[in-house]
Amino acid sequence: MILTEILVLVVALIVAFFLYNLFDNLIHLGIHAVIGLAILYVARFFGLKVAVSIWTILICALGGSIGAVIVIILSYLKIAFVG
Repeated sequence: MILTEILVLVVALIVAFFLYNLFDNLIHLGIHAVIGLAILYVARFFGLKVAVSIWTILICALGGSIGAVIVIILSYLKIAFVG
């Protein structure tokens, strides 16, 4: 009985640890996506036509501000993400 309770406690702690790390990473991805999209909208304000799609959001989420700058450069050169 006590061994089962200890085992359940250990499993619960492991699950809690993984959930904490998962949500911490999701919060960071969300912050990067918001910052990247803000940079893209500032670029649109200055006259650059950058298409905002699911791909640009993913690139901004994974790459942050560097990803947004890469999207802006590719859009400026008319290689990809042209709006």
